[in-house]
Amino acid sequence: MKRGDFIRLEYTGRVSSTGEIFDLTSEEEAKKQGLFKSGYKYGPVLVIMGAGMIIPGVEKQLETMKPGDEKEFAVKPEEAFGLRNPALIKIVSVSQFRRSEKPFNPVPGMFVTINGRQARIQSVSGGRVRVDFNHPLAGKELKYRIRVTGTITKPQEQANSILEYYRVSGEATLETGKLGIKTEKEMPKPARKLLRETIMEWVKGIKTVEFSSSKKTPSENSKNKKTGDSTKNST
Repeated sequence: MKRGDFIRLEYTGRVSSTGEIFDLTSEEEAKKQGLFKSGYKYGPVLVIMGAGMIIPGVEKQLETMKPGDEKEFAVKPEEAFGLRNPALIKIVSVSQFRRSEKPFNPVPGMFVTINGRQARIQSVSGGRVRVDFNHPLAGKELKYRIRVTGTITKPQEQANSILEYYRVSGEATLETGKLGIKTEKEMPKPARKLLRETIMEWVKGIKTVEFSSSKKTPSENSKNKKTGDSTKNST
């Protein structure tokens, strides 16, 4: 596999030292291991080689594989989620949690979001909370079993796979370099920007990306009544 290839990948990821599964794509395996989550979408996932969708250690292995290949290997922390960084362990006042939008009492082991960053509470003592902003898998060697189930080569199918990857309910159609993406509800501008940039970078032959929706937001409907605009939005 090479940079820019769109592939479908099945995998199971474990912590080498304990055998604990931290991620997997097989519904059958999830049920077998008692890890099944209702509402979670199982099955092969999209990986665009070079797009940073997977950790470096797995992508390096994929470079030597082809559709149908299966492999099991270990990944050192340096090529996974990095080494633990002591500087990412902070002390926060317990009052910060009690004054939040949804106040709560912090408890050791709890995962929280602070200033948009995820962290794990290590300890609570004397009104001080010790929080760890390291990735939960930082510093750990991982073991993967992966299988390449196939590739996606047609531009329109590649664009639709990107919509699926970002969990966008819609459909992409392609005609002479112009890609149209239609969704039921109008997408926010940041989401349209992200999709457009991703598609333009990785799907060959796309010259423009236009978005349309069958339903408008109330504010947009009001605007269209005054201007006579259609439901099409280009970004």
